[in-house]
Amino acid sequence: MTLKNHRILPLTLLLTCGLLGSVAVAKPFAKSAGFSGTVGINTGVSDTQSQFHIDDDNEQTQDLSNAGKAGSTEIFFPFFRLDYTTSDLQTQYFIGQSPDKILNSAIQYEIGVKHQFDERQSMTFAYIPDVPFLKETWSDPFLINAPREKSDIDSSAVRLAYKFSPVQIEYSYASYSIENEQSGSQMSAEDQASLNRDSDYQRLSLESLFPLWQRIYGKANVFYGAQEAKGESQSFDEFHYSLSIMTKYERHFVSVQAAFSDREYNAKNPIFGEVQKDDVARYSFIYSYSEPFNIEGTNLNIIYQNKKNDANIAFYDSSTKLFSVGMSYSFN
Repeated sequence: MTLKNHRILPLTLLLTCGLLGSVAVAKPFAKSAGFSGTVGINTGVSDTQSQFHIDDDNEQTQDLSNAGKAGSTEIFFPFFRLDYTTSDLQTQYFIGQSPDKILNSAIQYEIGVKHQFDERQSMTFAYIPDVPFLKETWSDPFLINAPREKSDIDSSAVRLAYKFSPVQIEYSYASYSIENEQSGSQMSAEDQASLNRDSDYQRLSLESLFPLWQRIYGKANVFYGAQEAKGESQSFDEFHYSLSIMTKYERHFVSVQAAFSDREYNAKNPIFGEVQKDDVARYSFIYSYSEPFNIEGTNLNIIYQNKKNDANIAFYDSSTKLFSVGMSYSFN
C-alpha cells in the first residue's frame, strides 16, 4: 500500500523478517491440519532523512527547500503470524504478516484466508486493518519556523490475489485519512483543498517466479498504482518494477532485491508551483539461518534496506537505511 507524505515507524519494516525461516520458493500451505505460526522479536537501527520523519529534531523546519534533518531510530519490536489449516490441507486462515509480502518489503498486518484449488492454483483474500500508533505524519508539513504537530493516519485495505503458478495477479485497495489534516494552513482555502491528503489508492500487480540455476530463483514484479486524493495535487499514478534473486541451501536462505518506482502527480503543488515527480529506488537484503545452536523451530534473521526518493522538488527528497537482527520461533 502507498500513501504520500506519511511515515510508518521504521521498526515496522522489521516486524516480519522472523517469518523468513518458513519461506521457501514453493511449498504447500502446511504439513498438517491445525494451528501453526511464528513469533519473534527484532532489534536494530534506522537512519532516515525526510521532512516527514516524525522525530523531535525534525519537528521544526526553517524553509521548504530541503529534505529535513537526518535522524536515527532504535528498533525493538515483536512480530507474529498465526495460521489455521483445515483437515483437507486446502484452506488456511491467517492473521499477522504474510511471508510473500516480506520479500517485497511490504509491511502490513493481515487477517485473511487462502484456498488451494490444485497444485498450481490458489486464491488469497486479506483484510488489512488500521493499526493504531504505527502511522503518523505532520498535520501541516509546510509550516515554517514553528513546531509541527503530529497526526495519526487512519487506514484500512483489502487485497485479492489469484495464483496460477508461477504467475500471480493481485488487486489491492486502500483508504487513508489524516486525523488532523492541516496541510497549507497558512494558505488560501482553495490551495488548502488542493493539498488535502485523504485518499483512496488502488493497485494492480503481476508477479512471476522462475528458476535461474539449480537452487537459485528469480521473482519479477510489476504494478500500476493510482491514488485519488481529495486534493488534486496529491493524486498520482505510479509504475513499479522489481527483481528479486533468492536461494535456499541447507539452513541458509538469502534474498536480494532491487525495486524502482516512477510516480507523477496530477496537478501543480500550490506550495512549489510545479507538478511533483518522484523516482524511488530500493535495495534490500534478507538473510535467514534456520535452527541456530540446533534449536528446533528457531531462526536467526538479518535484514538490510536502502531506500531513496529523488524528487524534482527538494522538499520531497528522502532516504532511509535500515539494519536489523532478530530471532524467531516457528511451531506446528
